[in-house]
Amino acid sequence: MAFMDWDASLETGNPTIDAQHRRLIALVNELHEAMRGGKGSSVLEHIFSELGSYTKYHFATEEKAFELYGYERREEHARQHAELLRSVAELAGKIERKELGISVDVLTFLTDWVRNHIRKEDMQYRQLLGDKDLGPLA
Repeated sequence: MAFMDWDASLETGNPTIDAQHRRLIALVNELHEAMRGGKGSSVLEHIFSELGSYTKYHFATEEKAFELYGYERREEHARQHAELLRSVAELAGKIERKELGISVDVLTFLTDWVRNHIRKEDMQYRQLLGDKDLGPLA
């Protein structure tokens, strides 16, 4: 069973955004599976790093779409993105310095943020972005 499941409550209706959200969830699940499998810290750190990089890529896609289509809440949404990226960078720094291990608490933080952000914030642009082709932005 996956640590974090995809369900209809996470669908924005935009194929590009939904595919990126699915990838983020897959990376969280990959990190969880590596933890459960007793993988070494270097493997866990690599997956965590990939999750951070992909999150930046996804946020950039959303923010370009907001600018292109004139999303009225783009500044607030971008602030939330920046806040998460700061938190993840802080966690990554602690993990690198061996001050913190990748734990269920870290995974819970990430999954709660992803679920809540998609369900509350991302659904607000659902009507604006709908089925627009964001391919060139990705």
